[in-house]
Amino acid sequence: MIRQVLCISAICLSYAWATAQSFEGMVSDAATSKPLSGVEVLLVEDNLTATTDNDGAFAILASDRRTKTLRFELNGYLFEQKQQVDPNQKHVIALREARKSAATIREEGYLVNGCEIDNPERPDWNIRFRHSLLKGDLAPDPEFTRRDPSSVIFANGKYYVWYSYSLTHDATKTAPWDLNDLYYATSTDGETWDEQGAAVTRGPEGAFDHQSVFTTEIFVHQDDYYLIYQAAADLDGVFGRNYVGMAKAKSPDGPWTKIKDPVLTPTYTNDLYFDNNAVHDPCLVHYKDKFYLYYKGECNCFDNEDCVKWCNPCCGLKKQVKWGVAVADHPTGPFVKSEFNPITNTGHEVMVWKYGNGIAILQHQDGPEAKTIQYAEDGLNFQIMGSAIDMPEAAGLFRPSEPENTPHAGVQWGLSHVLKWNAGPKGWMYIQKYEKVSEEPKK
Repeated sequence: MIRQVLCISAICLSYAWATAQSFEGMVSDAATSKPLSGVEVLLVEDNLTATTDNDGAFAILASDRRTKTLRFELNGYLFEQKQQVDPNQKHVIALREARKSAATIREEGYLVNGCEIDNPERPDWNIRFRHSLLKGDLAPDPEFTRRDPSSVIFANGKYYVWYSYSLTHDATKTAPWDLNDLYYATSTDGETWDEQGAAVTRGPEGAFDHQSVFTTEIFVHQDDYYLIYQAAADLDGVFGRNYVGMAKAKSPDGPWTKIKDPVLTPTYTNDLYFDNNAVHDPCLVHYKDKFYLYYKGECNCFDNEDCVKWCNPCCGLKKQVKWGVAVADHPTGPFVKSEFNPITNTGHEVMVWKYGNGIAILQHQDGPEAKTIQYAEDGLNFQIMGSAIDMPEAAGLFRPSEPENTPHAGVQWGLSHVLKWNAGPKGWMYIQKYEKVSEEPKK
């Protein structure tokens, strides 16, 4: 009887080895093609790791023959993830060396020398805003939560805006951005708005956008319309790791067809990285014949004790977030995160527009360079140019088809949101208008 048990065990062991499969490959430097040793390779589904040898080679014995996810990490290089990897072939992975942006270099100085920023306060860049209530369906109404307006565009003889929408008194919501759909409204004058209903709604159970779709931006290219937005599959995505999704249409009135898979995800590492927890506030810009997807990243320490000092905000602030950018050859991707990430030290909401040969941005809050306006000739290495006063919150810029070539041409007016706590279990939000004021900010 014992002999039979051993025989059965041996058969099972033999079968297990027969069905297992090795994931093998070689990792090199993208610039030099030289092999990289010491790269940590994680086979995600099996939670198995390996480290590349002196020849850059790795091998991990998997539990079965299914396609899986491989993650690659090495200090000084950008994190890399490959999904649906086939175990039946050897894989060649090229890691890009991380580079310090101008913002990162400034932050290193802040941490050593204090948090006094060098702001030239150029009169042609300094900017001030004023705010006013909207009329029509977008007038403040505590029954409805409307938040995070997109940019405003002009099409078909009227203005369009898209925004996150939910019922204020829905007791099942855990946050104002939970259980949201994307609605849109139109206006002939930018003041009185008619709500047109849903543009993009939440996906079915199991979809990456099942829990909520929110914080959207509009992008127009060659007569095609793209809505890019945050998406949460579940409550974890509402408060933590989320996705960025996209939908496409031939008209601003839809119908909208969702891109099947997310176009951007957090950097799925438990180590120190600026966007390892969330990718928020996506904004797509056509720039230098490429498509630049700017976004806000948030870090999370994930119980990593060494992370606490790094992830904690500098300069005594309660919170610090930074921006990243991912670049593609096509509006729907695939998007590749820049080796210069993070590209800012501050910036809760993403406000981006083209100016001259480069990119201008406004930095709202959460970081040492709050309330500044900045510029980068290459769209990556931003320099502080001036100050912004009475900044709109979660602003959507009016994007004219042919803006004037001045620093403020892309931010003359638009829509933003306001948070109130006097209604609903989680407060409520409404959309208002902002405009640039001619006078310069006073210190």
